[in-house]
Amino acid sequence: MEPDPGKTLDSSKISRLFLLGLPLGIANTLPGISGGTVALILHIYEPLIKAIKSIELRFLIPLLGGVGLGVLLGAAFIDRIFELYPALIMALIAGMILASLRKTRQEAARERRESLKNTAVQRQRSERTGEILNYFLLLAGILLALLLSRRIGGGSGSAVIAGEPGFLRIFLASALASITMLLPGISGGSLLVLLGVYPAFIQAIARFQLLTLLIYNLGSVCGLLIFAWLLNWFIENYRRRLMFFLSGLILASAALSMPADPGLLEMLLFALGFSAVFFITGRPVEIA
Repeated sequence: MEPDPGKTLDSSKISRLFLLGLPLGIANTLPGISGGTVALILHIYEPLIKAIKSIELRFLIPLLGGVGLGVLLGAAFIDRIFELYPALIMALIAGMILASLRKTRQEAARERRESLKNTAVQRQRSERTGEILNYFLLLAGILLALLLSRRIGGGSGSAVIAGEPGFLRIFLASALASITMLLPGISGGSLLVLLGVYPAFIQAIARFQLLTLLIYNLGSVCGLLIFAWLLNWFIENYRRRLMFFLSGLILASAALSMPADPGLLEMLLFALGFSAVFFITGRPVEIA
């Protein structure tokens, strides 16, 4: 059963929300990893959007506490692991990202089953054009992820913004990056790299620069509040189409995360990551 942000939470459920926030926080510090994908894997994607929209503090406070600790851990330790074993870690991540497609497929199938309650005539009219549009949205998600990756990855298409970031840029960048917490397949860390604020973000955490962290958090809250309303509307009205679009983002993100020339060890870690997430997405996390 998925967590319901509207229900009363006892101490054990609060602890679970806190623990679920840890991987979300870690994911949002790492270029190439999407917090939204992690939320899908942990079965808290839709409840998180609803909780942000309704400002449900009983749900958000323990979860965001875990996110905050995860950000600290990510900034302190994970960046070093990437420096030592970049290919192995990215292969593991690629497998995890690809397996999360199981969740978007489940969500898309859920709306399809509900739509079967309509009459046969209504289905025949809408399904034909609707499914074509769904596959266009899948392609659009793939292209968007590829475009963002090309701009972040360097080369002739690179558009990384240089220069020492001011507070306004940090605020705007954090608002955009927070959106990726709700948008699977797009990495918040990668957007921070693109906008030229990633080193400042990591440094502010490591050195506890409170003013920079305050501005970053304010931008994140603003971005989440605004974007949660939009995503919640799409989930309530166009769940299947949204899931096709998110599937495209995830599919391209998995392909882009895989090392260019993987060896046997990389393939084994890819399989390990895929198997672990495939198993997790088949077992709902009970919070409420």
